[in-house]
Amino acid sequence: MIQAKKFVGVMTICLTSVFAFGASFTSAASNGGECVKLGVTQKTKGMTYSCTRLGKSLRWVRKPAVIAPSMTSLLLSNPTSPEPLSNCRLIDARSTKAAGDWQAITYPATPSNGFINSGVMDVAVVFVDFPDVPGGSSELREHIAEIKKAADWYSWFSQGNVKYNLRIADRWVRAPKTSENYFWLHPGKPGVQLQSDIDIAATYRSLAGSVVDTSGVTTVWAVLPMAITAIDEGFAYRAFPGVFSIGSDSYKAQTPIWQHFVHETLHSHGALGHSPKNAQIGLFWNTGSAGATLNSWDAMTLGWMKQENVYCVEADRMAAQLMTLVPIEREQAGLRSVIVKLSEYEALVVESHRKDKWSERWPVGTTGVSVMRIDTRLDTVWDLGSSTGKYLIPAREHSLDFLKVGQSFTTDGVKISVVQSGDNDQVKIERAG
Repeated sequence: MIQAKKFVGVMTICLTSVFAFGASFTSAASNGGECVKLGVTQKTKGMTYSCTRLGKSLRWVRKPAVIAPSMTSLLLSNPTSPEPLSNCRLIDARSTKAAGDWQAITYPATPSNGFINSGVMDVAVVFVDFPDVPGGSSELREHIAEIKKAADWYSWFSQGNVKYNLRIADRWVRAPKTSENYFWLHPGKPGVQLQSDIDIAATYRSLAGSVVDTSGVTTVWAVLPMAITAIDEGFAYRAFPGVFSIGSDSYKAQTPIWQHFVHETLHSHGALGHSPKNAQIGLFWNTGSAGATLNSWDAMTLGWMKQENVYCVEADRMAAQLMTLVPIEREQAGLRSVIVKLSEYEALVVESHRKDKWSERWPVGTTGVSVMRIDTRLDTVWDLGSSTGKYLIPAREHSLDFLKVGQSFTTDGVKISVVQSGDNDQVKIERAG
Protein backbone atom coordinates (compact mmCIF):
# COMPACT_ATOMS: atom_id res chain seq x y z
CA MET A 1 0.00 0.00 0.00
CA ILE A 2 2.88 2.32 0.85
CA GLN A 3 4.62 1.48 -2.42
CA ALA A 4 1.40 2.13 -4.32
CA LYS A 5 1.16 5.55 -2.70
CA LYS A 6 4.79 6.23 -3.63
CA PHE A 7 4.06 5.21 -7.23
CA VAL A 8 1.05 7.53 -7.36
CA GLY A 9 3.19 10.32 -5.91
CA VAL A 10 5.92 9.83 -8.49
CA MET A 11 3.36 9.73 -11.29
CA THR A 12 1.79 12.94 -9.97
CA ILE A 13 5.18 14.67 -10.00
CA CYS A 14 5.90 13.45 -13.53
CA LEU A 15 2.50 14.52 -14.82
CA THR A 16 2.85 17.89 -13.09
CA SER A 17 6.22 18.35 -14.77
CA VAL A 18 4.73 17.45 -18.13
CA PHE A 19 1.86 19.92 -17.71
CA ALA A 20 4.24 22.60 -16.41
CA PHE A 21 6.44 22.05 -19.46
CA GLY A 22 3.38 22.27 -21.67
CA ALA A 23 2.24 25.50 -20.00
CA SER A 24 5.61 27.15 -20.57
CA PHE A 25 5.93 25.92 -24.15
CA THR A 26 4.97 28.43 -26.81
CA SER A 27 4.03 27.80 -30.39
CA ALA A 28 6.33 28.80 -33.23
CA ALA A 29 7.12 32.50 -32.97
CA SER A 30 5.86 34.90 -35.61
CA ASN A 31 6.35 38.67 -35.79
CA GLY A 32 3.54 40.25 -33.73
CA GLY A 33 2.27 36.92 -32.39
CA GLU A 34 1.47 36.46 -28.70
CA CYS A 35 4.12 35.19 -26.29
CA VAL A 36 4.07 34.46 -22.56
CA LYS A 37 7.43 35.33 -20.97
CA LEU A 38 9.12 38.71 -21.33
CA GLY A 39 12.69 38.53 -22.65
CA VAL A 40 12.54 34.96 -23.96
CA THR A 41 14.00 34.43 -27.44
CA GLN A 42 13.03 31.76 -29.94
CA LYS A 43 14.36 30.81 -33.37
CA THR A 44 11.83 29.95 -36.08
CA LYS A 45 12.77 29.20 -39.70
CA GLY A 46 16.19 30.76 -39.22
CA MET A 47 14.82 34.04 -37.76
CA THR A 48 15.26 35.01 -34.09
CA TYR A 49 12.31 36.47 -32.18
CA SER A 50 12.23 38.13 -28.75
CA CYS A 51 9.24 38.31 -26.41
CA THR A 52 8.68 42.05 -26.00
CA ARG A 53 6.10 44.17 -24.17
CA LEU A 54 4.04 46.18 -26.68
CA GLY A 55 1.45 48.27 -24.89
CA LYS A 56 -0.26 45.97 -22.38
CA SER A 57 0.50 42.66 -24.15
CA LEU A 58 3.54 40.49 -24.83
CA ARG A 59 4.38 39.98 -28.51
CA TRP A 60 7.08 38.28 -30.53
CA VAL A 61 9.30 40.85 -32.28
CA ARG A 62 11.76 39.75 -34.95
CA LYS A 63 15.33 40.73 -34.28
CA PRO A 64 17.21 42.26 -37.21
CA ALA A 65 18.99 39.56 -39.17
CA VAL A 66 22.73 39.30 -38.76
CA ILE A 67 24.03 38.59 -42.24
CA ALA A 68 27.56 37.46 -43.00
CA PRO A 69 29.59 40.00 -45.02
CA SER A 70 29.67 37.73 -48.09
CA MET A 71 25.89 37.34 -47.96
CA THR A 72 25.42 41.08 -47.47
CA SER A 73 27.29 41.87 -50.66
CA LEU A 74 25.33 39.16 -52.48
CA LEU A 75 21.88 40.13 -51.28
CA LEU A 76 22.37 43.89 -51.42
CA SER A 77 24.49 44.20 -54.51
CA ASN A 78 23.82 47.64 -55.98
CA PRO A 79 25.16 49.80 -58.79
CA THR A 80 27.55 52.62 -57.92
CA SER A 81 25.86 55.99 -57.46
CA PRO A 82 26.38 57.99 -60.68
CA GLU A 83 26.73 61.19 -58.65
CA PRO A 84 28.42 61.85 -55.29
CA LEU A 85 26.11 62.40 -52.32
CA SER A 86 27.13 66.07 -52.31
CA ASN A 87 25.43 66.61 -55.69
CA CYS A 88 22.06 65.79 -54.14
CA ARG A 89 22.36 68.40 -51.40
CA LEU A 90 20.04 71.15 -52.55
CA ILE A 91 20.36 74.87 -51.93
CA ASP A 92 18.14 76.49 -49.30
CA ALA A 93 15.83 78.56 -51.52
CA ARG A 94 13.39 79.80 -48.84
CA SER A 95 12.38 83.45 -49.03
CA THR A 96 11.31 83.40 -45.35
CA LYS A 97 12.44 81.29 -42.41
CA ALA A 98 9.73 81.25 -39.75
CA ALA A 99 11.82 79.25 -37.27
CA GLY A 100 14.95 81.33 -37.86
CA ASP A 101 18.25 80.70 -39.58
CA TRP A 102 19.48 78.27 -36.93
CA GLN A 103 17.18 75.42 -38.06
CA ALA A 104 18.28 74.03 -41.42
CA ILE A 105 16.24 72.23 -44.09
CA THR A 106 19.27 71.19 -46.13
CA TYR A 107 22.94 70.51 -45.52
CA PRO A 108 24.77 71.78 -43.57
CA ALA A 109 22.95 71.96 -40.25
CA THR A 110 24.78 74.03 -37.64
CA PRO A 111 24.35 72.75 -34.06
CA SER A 112 23.88 75.27 -31.27
CA ASN A 113 24.50 75.76 -27.55
CA GLY A 114 27.17 73.12 -27.12
CA PHE A 115 25.62 70.45 -29.35
CA ILE A 116 27.81 68.78 -31.97
CA ASN A 117 27.14 66.66 -35.06
CA SER A 118 30.28 64.57 -34.65
CA GLY A 119 31.80 63.35 -31.40
CA VAL A 120 30.74 62.47 -27.85
CA MET A 121 28.06 64.38 -25.93
CA ASP A 122 27.50 64.06 -22.18
CA VAL A 123 23.90 64.19 -20.97
CA ALA A 124 22.66 64.22 -17.36
CA VAL A 125 19.37 62.37 -16.80
CA VAL A 126 17.52 63.20 -13.57
CA PHE A 127 14.21 61.85 -12.25
CA VAL A 128 12.33 64.70 -10.57
CA ASP A 129 9.27 64.27 -8.38
CA PHE A 130 7.36 66.80 -6.29
CA PRO A 131 5.87 67.18 -2.81
CA ASP A 132 2.41 66.68 -4.35
CA VAL A 133 3.42 64.04 -6.96
CA PRO A 134 5.91 61.45 -5.64
CA GLY A 135 7.56 58.96 -7.99
CA GLY A 136 7.50 55.18 -7.51
CA SER A 137 10.37 52.66 -7.59
CA SER A 138 8.84 50.39 -10.25
CA GLU A 139 8.17 53.43 -12.43
CA LEU A 140 11.79 54.51 -11.99
CA ARG A 141 13.10 51.16 -13.26
CA GLU A 142 10.88 51.44 -16.32
CA HIS A 143 12.08 54.98 -17.05
CA ILE A 144 15.76 54.02 -16.73
CA ALA A 145 15.34 51.14 -19.20
CA GLU A 146 13.45 53.38 -21.65
CA ILE A 147 15.78 56.36 -21.58
CA LYS A 148 18.77 54.25 -22.62
CA LYS A 149 17.15 53.76 -26.03
CA ALA A 150 17.91 57.41 -26.83
CA ALA A 151 21.64 56.68 -26.91
CA ASP A 152 21.06 53.59 -29.10
CA TRP A 153 18.94 55.65 -31.49
CA TYR A 154 21.56 58.37 -31.92
CA SER A 155 24.33 55.83 -32.41
CA TRP A 156 22.51 54.18 -35.31
CA PHE A 157 20.78 57.09 -37.04
CA SER A 158 23.88 59.30 -36.85
CA GLN A 159 25.80 56.40 -38.42
CA GLY A 160 28.21 56.50 -35.49
CA ASN A 161 28.91 60.21 -35.88
CA VAL A 162 27.41 61.12 -32.50
CA LYS A 163 27.64 59.18 -29.27
CA TYR A 164 25.35 60.15 -26.39
CA ASN A 165 26.95 59.39 -23.03
CA LEU A 166 24.00 59.30 -20.61
CA ARG A 167 24.76 59.92 -16.94
CA ILE A 168 21.59 58.46 -15.46
CA ALA A 169 20.47 59.01 -11.86
CA ASP A 170 19.42 55.94 -9.86
CA ARG A 171 16.73 57.54 -7.68
CA TRP A 172 14.05 60.22 -7.56
CA VAL A 173 15.06 63.66 -6.36
CA ARG A 174 12.45 65.96 -4.84
CA ALA A 175 11.82 69.45 -6.25
CA PRO A 176 11.53 72.18 -3.59
CA LYS A 177 8.10 73.38 -4.75
CA THR A 178 4.85 71.70 -5.80
CA SER A 179 4.44 70.66 -9.41
CA GLU A 180 2.34 73.60 -10.67
CA ASN A 181 5.33 75.88 -10.03
CA TYR A 182 7.21 74.15 -12.86
CA PHE A 183 4.46 74.44 -15.46
CA TRP A 184 5.92 75.71 -18.73
CA LEU A 185 3.77 77.88 -20.97
CA HIS A 186 4.48 77.09 -24.60
CA PRO A 187 4.76 80.28 -26.70
CA GLY A 188 1.36 81.23 -28.11
CA LYS A 189 -0.57 79.14 -25.59
CA PRO A 190 -2.94 80.73 -23.01
CA GLY A 191 -2.20 80.28 -19.33
CA VAL A 192 0.00 81.48 -16.47
CA GLN A 193 3.58 80.42 -15.82
CA LEU A 194 4.54 80.85 -12.15
CA GLN A 195 8.33 80.82 -12.61
CA SER A 196 10.58 82.06 -15.39
CA ASP A 197 12.22 79.68 -17.84
CA ILE A 198 15.57 80.55 -16.29
CA ASP A 199 14.37 79.63 -12.78
CA ILE A 200 12.82 76.33 -13.92
CA ALA A 201 15.98 75.42 -15.81
CA ALA A 202 18.17 76.34 -12.84
CA THR A 203 16.14 74.09 -10.54
CA TYR A 204 16.36 71.08 -12.84
CA ARG A 205 20.11 71.61 -13.31
CA SER A 206 20.63 71.88 -9.56
CA LEU A 207 18.60 68.74 -8.87
CA ALA A 208 20.55 66.86 -11.52
CA GLY A 209 23.82 67.97 -9.97
CA SER A 210 22.75 66.52 -6.61
CA VAL A 211 22.56 62.96 -7.97
CA VAL A 212 24.88 62.74 -11.03
CA ASP A 213 28.06 64.40 -12.25
CA THR A 214 26.97 67.35 -14.41
CA SER A 215 30.42 68.69 -15.20
CA GLY A 216 30.80 69.20 -18.94
CA VAL A 217 27.28 68.09 -19.84
CA THR A 218 25.68 69.56 -22.94
CA THR A 219 22.14 69.13 -21.68
CA VAL A 220 20.02 67.96 -18.74
CA TRP A 221 16.97 65.72 -19.24
CA ALA A 222 14.36 65.78 -16.47
CA VAL A 223 11.91 62.87 -16.30
CA LEU A 224 8.77 63.53 -14.23
CA PRO A 225 6.36 61.01 -12.65
CA MET A 226 3.59 59.47 -14.75
CA ALA A 227 1.01 60.88 -12.32
CA ILE A 228 1.93 64.48 -13.18
CA THR A 229 -1.04 66.62 -14.27
CA ALA A 230 -0.11 70.25 -13.58
CA ILE A 231 2.70 70.10 -16.18
CA ASP A 232 1.21 69.16 -19.53
CA GLU A 233 3.95 69.95 -22.07
CA GLY A 234 7.61 69.11 -21.92
CA PHE A 235 9.92 71.99 -21.00
CA ALA A 236 12.53 73.14 -23.54
CA TYR A 237 15.26 75.61 -22.57
CA ARG A 238 17.83 75.94 -25.35
CA ALA A 239 20.75 77.57 -23.60
CA PHE A 240 23.98 75.96 -22.43
CA PRO A 241 23.61 73.53 -20.90
CA GLY A 242 20.13 73.00 -22.32
CA VAL A 243 17.32 71.65 -20.16
CA PHE A 244 14.47 69.48 -21.40
CA SER A 245 11.69 67.79 -19.44
CA ILE A 246 8.70 65.62 -20.19
CA GLY A 247 5.06 66.43 -19.38
CA SER A 248 1.74 64.64 -18.96
CA ASP A 249 0.89 64.94 -22.68
CA SER A 250 3.51 62.31 -23.54
CA TYR A 251 2.17 59.89 -20.95
CA LYS A 252 -1.42 60.39 -22.12
CA ALA A 253 -0.40 59.74 -25.72
CA GLN A 254 1.67 56.72 -24.58
CA THR A 255 4.72 58.19 -26.28
CA PRO A 256 7.96 56.44 -25.25
CA ILE A 257 9.78 59.03 -23.17
CA TRP A 258 13.08 58.59 -25.01
CA GLN A 259 11.41 59.73 -28.24
CA HIS A 260 10.46 63.07 -26.67
CA PHE A 261 14.07 63.82 -25.73
CA VAL A 262 15.45 62.69 -29.10
CA HIS A 263 12.97 64.91 -30.97
CA GLU A 264 13.77 68.00 -28.91
CA THR A 265 17.53 67.55 -29.03
CA LEU A 266 17.47 66.99 -32.80
CA HIS A 267 16.47 70.65 -33.13
CA SER A 268 19.57 71.60 -31.14
CA HIS A 269 21.66 69.61 -33.62
CA GLY A 270 20.59 72.32 -36.06
CA ALA A 271 17.84 70.77 -38.23
CA LEU A 272 14.30 72.10 -38.56
CA GLY A 273 12.61 68.71 -38.96
CA HIS A 274 8.78 68.62 -38.72
CA SER A 275 8.79 67.51 -42.36
CA PRO A 276 7.27 65.69 -44.20
CA LYS A 277 4.00 65.60 -42.30
CA ASN A 278 3.10 61.96 -41.63
CA ALA A 279 2.25 61.06 -38.03
CA GLN A 280 3.33 57.43 -38.49
CA ILE A 281 6.78 57.92 -40.04
CA GLY A 282 9.69 59.62 -38.33
CA LEU A 283 9.91 61.01 -34.80
CA PHE A 284 11.36 64.29 -36.05
CA TRP A 285 7.95 65.13 -37.51
CA ASN A 286 5.87 63.61 -34.74
CA THR A 287 7.40 62.98 -31.31
CA GLY A 288 5.10 60.02 -30.68
CA SER A 289 5.46 58.43 -34.12
CA ALA A 290 5.24 54.64 -34.08
CA GLY A 291 7.88 54.66 -36.81
CA ALA A 292 10.63 56.19 -34.66
CA THR A 293 13.09 56.88 -37.47
CA LEU A 294 15.03 59.72 -39.06
CA ASN A 295 14.30 60.09 -42.77
CA SER A 296 17.18 60.20 -45.24
CA TRP A 297 16.76 63.88 -46.04
CA ASP A 298 17.05 65.00 -42.42
CA ALA A 299 19.97 62.61 -41.95
CA MET A 300 21.67 64.23 -44.96
CA THR A 301 20.95 67.69 -43.56
CA LEU A 302 22.69 66.71 -40.31
CA GLY A 303 25.64 65.18 -42.17
CA TRP A 304 24.78 61.65 -41.02
CA MET A 305 24.52 59.85 -44.36
CA LYS A 306 27.43 58.01 -45.93
CA GLN A 307 28.06 57.78 -49.67
CA GLU A 308 27.19 54.06 -49.64
CA ASN A 309 23.78 54.89 -48.12
CA VAL A 310 22.65 57.00 -51.09
CA TYR A 311 22.13 56.47 -54.82
CA CYS A 312 22.19 60.02 -56.20
CA VAL A 313 21.23 60.76 -59.80
CA GLU A 314 20.17 63.83 -61.73
CA ALA A 315 16.81 63.37 -63.47
CA ASP A 316 17.98 64.57 -66.87
CA ARG A 317 20.85 62.06 -66.88
CA MET A 318 18.96 59.11 -65.38
CA ALA A 319 19.02 55.67 -66.99
CA ALA A 320 16.75 52.77 -65.99
CA GLN A 321 18.24 51.10 -62.92
CA LEU A 322 17.41 48.40 -60.35
CA MET A 323 18.39 48.83 -56.70
CA THR A 324 17.81 46.92 -53.45
CA LEU A 325 17.00 49.13 -50.47
CA VAL A 326 17.51 48.66 -46.74
CA PRO A 327 14.39 49.56 -44.69
CA ILE A 328 15.12 52.69 -42.67
CA GLU A 329 13.47 51.10 -39.60
CA ARG A 330 16.06 48.29 -39.53
CA GLU A 331 19.67 48.38 -38.40
CA GLN A 332 21.20 46.94 -41.56
CA ALA A 333 24.10 48.20 -43.65
CA GLY A 334 23.38 49.10 -47.25
CA LEU A 335 21.59 51.47 -49.57
CA ARG A 336 18.99 53.46 -47.62
CA SER A 337 17.63 55.84 -50.23
CA VAL A 338 17.49 56.77 -53.89
CA ILE A 339 17.58 60.52 -54.49
CA VAL A 340 16.61 61.88 -57.88
CA LYS A 341 17.69 65.50 -58.22
CA LEU A 342 15.06 67.44 -60.21
CA SER A 343 16.60 70.92 -59.89
CA GLU A 344 18.81 72.97 -57.58
CA TYR A 345 15.95 73.09 -55.06
CA GLU A 346 13.82 69.98 -55.84
CA ALA A 347 14.38 66.25 -55.40
CA LEU A 348 12.59 62.93 -55.00
CA VAL A 349 13.62 60.65 -52.12
CA VAL A 350 12.72 56.94 -52.34
CA GLU A 351 12.94 54.78 -49.19
CA SER A 352 12.00 51.27 -48.06
CA HIS A 353 10.02 50.56 -44.87
CA ARG A 354 9.36 47.58 -42.58
CA LYS A 355 7.99 46.85 -39.12
CA ASP A 356 11.33 46.32 -37.36
CA LYS A 357 13.48 47.52 -34.45
CA TRP A 358 12.62 51.20 -34.80
CA SER A 359 8.96 50.66 -35.73
CA GLU A 360 7.87 48.03 -33.22
CA ARG A 361 4.49 49.70 -32.73
CA TRP A 362 3.56 49.47 -36.41
CA PRO A 363 0.92 46.92 -37.41
CA VAL A 364 2.24 43.45 -38.20
CA GLY A 365 3.07 43.07 -41.89
CA THR A 366 3.69 46.77 -42.58
CA THR A 367 6.01 46.97 -45.57
CA GLY A 368 6.62 48.93 -48.76
CA VAL A 369 8.25 51.90 -50.44
CA SER A 370 7.69 55.63 -49.86
CA VAL A 371 8.24 58.54 -52.24
CA MET A 372 9.02 61.95 -50.76
CA ARG A 373 9.25 65.20 -52.73
CA ILE A 374 11.59 67.92 -51.44
CA ASP A 375 11.19 71.57 -52.43
CA THR A 376 13.56 73.89 -50.57
CA ARG A 377 11.63 76.97 -51.65
CA LEU A 378 8.98 75.92 -49.10
CA ASP A 379 9.43 76.72 -45.43
CA THR A 380 8.36 74.16 -42.86
CA VAL A 381 5.96 75.66 -40.32
CA TRP A 382 4.54 73.25 -37.74
CA ASP A 383 1.16 74.84 -37.07
CA LEU A 384 0.41 76.21 -40.56
CA GLY A 385 0.85 73.01 -42.50
CA SER A 386 3.64 74.30 -44.75
CA SER A 387 6.39 71.74 -45.29
CA THR A 388 9.65 71.50 -47.25
CA GLY A 389 9.10 67.77 -47.74
CA LYS A 390 5.89 66.03 -48.78
CA TYR A 391 5.07 62.32 -48.96
CA LEU A 392 3.55 61.55 -52.35
CA ILE A 393 3.45 57.90 -51.21
CA PRO A 394 1.85 57.44 -48.70
CA ALA A 395 -0.44 60.32 -49.58
CA ARG A 396 -2.27 60.87 -46.27
CA GLU A 397 -0.91 62.11 -42.95
CA HIS A 398 -1.82 59.02 -40.90
CA SER A 399 -1.39 56.46 -43.69
CA LEU A 400 1.12 53.62 -44.09
CA ASP A 401 -0.15 52.87 -47.59
CA PHE A 402 3.24 52.27 -49.21
CA LEU A 403 4.03 51.10 -52.73
CA LYS A 404 3.93 47.28 -52.86
CA VAL A 405 5.55 44.77 -55.19
CA GLY A 406 4.11 45.09 -58.69
CA GLN A 407 3.03 48.69 -58.14
CA SER A 408 4.54 51.85 -59.62
CA PHE A 409 4.21 55.61 -59.22
CA THR A 410 5.07 58.37 -61.68
CA THR A 411 5.84 62.00 -60.85
CA ASP A 412 8.02 64.74 -62.34
CA GLY A 413 8.79 62.53 -65.33
CA VAL A 414 10.22 59.78 -63.09
CA LYS A 415 8.69 56.30 -62.71
CA ILE A 416 9.34 54.36 -59.49
CA SER A 417 8.38 50.66 -59.43
CA VAL A 418 8.66 47.96 -56.76
CA VAL A 419 9.97 44.92 -58.61
CA GLN A 420 10.64 42.43 -55.81
CA SER A 421 9.89 42.34 -52.09
CA GLY A 422 10.95 40.13 -49.19
CA ASP A 423 13.36 41.07 -46.45
CA ASN A 424 14.26 44.02 -48.69
CA ASP A 425 12.57 45.94 -51.51
CA GLN A 426 14.02 46.01 -54.99
CA VAL A 427 13.00 49.16 -56.84
CA LYS A 428 13.39 50.31 -60.43
CA ILE A 429 13.73 53.96 -61.38
CA GLU A 430 13.44 55.13 -64.97
CA ARG A 431 12.28 58.01 -67.10
CA ALA A 432 8.51 58.00 -67.62
CA GLY A 433 7.07 57.68 -71.12
